[in-house]
Amino acid sequence: MDHVNDHIAQVTYRNIENILCAEDVRRNNTQLLYRAVAKVTQACGTVGFLALNAFIFIDWIVFNELIVKFDPFPYTLLLFGVSLEAIFLSVLILISQNMAAAESERRHHLDLQMNLLSEREITALMRLVVHMAEKNGIPDEKTEEVRAFAHETDPAGVLHQIVRAEHRHRLVVAGETAQPRAKSG
Repeated sequence: MDHVNDHIAQVTYRNIENILCAEDVRRNNTQLLYRAVAKVTQACGTVGFLALNAFIFIDWIVFNELIVKFDPFPYTLLLFGVSLEAIFLSVLILISQNMAAAESERRHHLDLQMNLLSEREITALMRLVVHMAEKNGIPDEKTEEVRAFAHETDPAGVLHQIVRAEHRHRLVVAGETAQPRAKSG
């Protein structure tokens, strides 16, 4: 069994609890209609809901075939009901997916902000290490890599670099697919 350092476990627990509490507050402040949509889609996405639908459809058909033919084959009323259910479930699922995407975007933004803060903290530590190395007379060649990283990183510059690399990669891949491959042989 894994054992986590007690201090790390306490900090992690506090962090998780803070995030969960913030999410609870956000959910409680969500409009009632959206909370209802979330509950309905959560319930509809279960094996129980599938079984309930199968049970209703089978009972409908058996009842119509063996007891009272109030909706004879091809079961127009049943098809109408199923179509309405499909329409409403589709819209509810789309709303639910939009809500999940917004939640994911919030978490992504939190993750990005935490990474940016961590990067600044590490940069500050590296600057301190460089300063301590200078004070202690450690040769520059021993701290070369630390010195190279002891400056702030521009997130927009890194993003621009990623976009350029992706563009170059797409051009290379497109160039490879446009040219016939040499036959090996």
